[in-house]
Amino acid sequence: MAAANTAKAAETKVTEKAPEVKAEVKTEVKAEAETKIAEKVNEVAEKAAEIAVEKAAETKTAVKAAAKKTAEKVGTAKKTAAAKKAEKAPLIPEIKIQFAGNEADEDEIVNAIKNKYVSEGHRASAIKSLQIYLKPEENAAYYVINQKSMGMVPLF
Repeated sequence: MAAANTAKAAETKVTEKAPEVKAEVKTEVKAEAETKIAEKVNEVAEKAAEIAVEKAAETKTAVKAAAKKTAEKVGTAKKTAAAKKAEKAPLIPEIKIQFAGNEADEDEIVNAIKNKYVSEGHRASAIKSLQIYLKPEENAAYYVINQKSMGMVPLF
């Protein structure tokens, strides 16, 4: 019976110690799991950081290339705009002819020449070159259109 008592005492001790051991094992397993999870999280974070650095470098290179292209386009556009402005805005003087109390405007003379040329059966768009010779003493503006057609219109 002594053996039975000893077995019962051992069983009681085990039963009493079981919750403590269970809690201790649970704590150890939990700590081990947390450590493994932390290690995995660190690995993933390191890989993510490496990828982020690579992507940032690629993006930086792409942005620099795009900025360079844009700067070139803007520079070209500015140069082109400046060249067009220079081409579009030539100095156009306003010429007035005065003689013996009479006055004629350059535009009036050119319009009179164009009207006469058109009335002769030509198209105004066919005029490629126009030379005008003014002779105020004769009250005449002589002209040559496209080095072919010649004529005269009154100056005043």
